[in-house]
Amino acid sequence: MGRRDRILRFTVVVLRVLLVLNIAFAAAFVIAALVSFPLHDMLAARIVGKYPAVDVERVVTGIRALLLLGVAAAVPAHIIFSRLIAVIGTVLAGETFASPNARRVRAIGWALLAIQLLDVPLLLIIPNFAGMGVRVDGSSISIGGWLSVLVAFVLARVFAEGAALREDLEGTV
Repeated sequence: MGRRDRILRFTVVVLRVLLVLNIAFAAAFVIAALVSFPLHDMLAARIVGKYPAVDVERVVTGIRALLLLGVAAAVPAHIIFSRLIAVIGTVLAGETFASPNARRVRAIGWALLAIQLLDVPLLLIIPNFAGMGVRVDGSSISIGGWLSVLVAFVLARVFAEGAALREDLEGTV
């Protein structure tokens, strides 16, 4: 087993851990959002105790919205982790330019785009925390994130071309 294979196998382990954590956090966010309704008064009292001048109902609504946004973000994260595991599996098997990899990388591109677009509802939720020192400074908007979307779509095309060339080569042998 070469050094690259060890790195790829380690990466798969990390991605599987992230996959499990992603599911666990999404479940925790759903539970927290649901529990926030019967525990509304206790949550409101804690907020007022720390930030007496804020609109408590807006803050609680903002907290619930952030929890649901976290659940929404878990979906594209799941797609990214699971598709990367599948791509690495084909690389380890010596089938890098298999046609399913082009679809997987394209799905990763769409998932990355979805994550970038989640900045829009985030920017709409942040004003609910007025008076708590939370401000919109544009730091959630990532040029690197948007570039990763483009890179994923370019790589999907590269994988598609590579798979087509491989299929042509196999047809001539």
